[in-house]
Amino acid sequence: MPRPETLQYVVDAPMFKNAGRAIVSLRQVGPDLYEGEIKGETSGAVALFSGHRRDHYRTTMRYHQGKLQPVLYIEESWIGKKHRYKEYRFDYAQQRLEMWRLEKNGHLARHWEHELTEPLYDPISAFYNFRCGGFGELKGGETLSVAGIPYPQPETITVHLGLQEPGDRRATVTIRQRAFENETGLVHLRFDDDWVPLSAWTRVLVFGKLSGRLVDRY
Repeated sequence: MPRPETLQYVVDAPMFKNAGRAIVSLRQVGPDLYEGEIKGETSGAVALFSGHRRDHYRTTMRYHQGKLQPVLYIEESWIGKKHRYKEYRFDYAQQRLEMWRLEKNGHLARHWEHELTEPLYDPISAFYNFRCGGFGELKGGETLSVAGIPYPQPETITVHLGLQEPGDRRATVTIRQRAFENETGLVHLRFDDDWVPLSAWTRVLVFGKLSGRLVDRY
């Protein structure tokens, strides 16, 4: 079963320490119902030239047949006065995935739909399924691939397990970086024995190498 948690990270960028902060959390909101969340924002000098960027992602998931199944995935960001909002609605009864977007008039409008005939995962549900064993037990050297949300194009989320030593588990994830204009890149992670991410780094066109380190857990 998934375990509620809150993880706090500090993010460094080239020439800027403490360039941002991030919180990753999971909480139970009902019987077999969970909400996963990732919140991040720039800080210090980076906040000044990035328009004090803030990103907020959250997924409502039901625990079903040993997996966390996404029900609603929301992407939200603020850059200066610009606010973007999208939500992806998983309708398993109708076998349909819909994307709704906030319009300038303040109303949500449906912009895309896809037939939901195979399991699809957003980044948060994929992350927690991997950690709680929803995708099965993996060993060092093995690779896991799952289907991501196919918008704006098809996506495969791939996890390759590297070194697996006590207190030092490594993995490399190939995923679409939705916060940065849907770039596809590699995220390199280091975990403890409980699969809590201790550190991670990636490269993006806007900032270069970004690295995060765990500073608090509760």
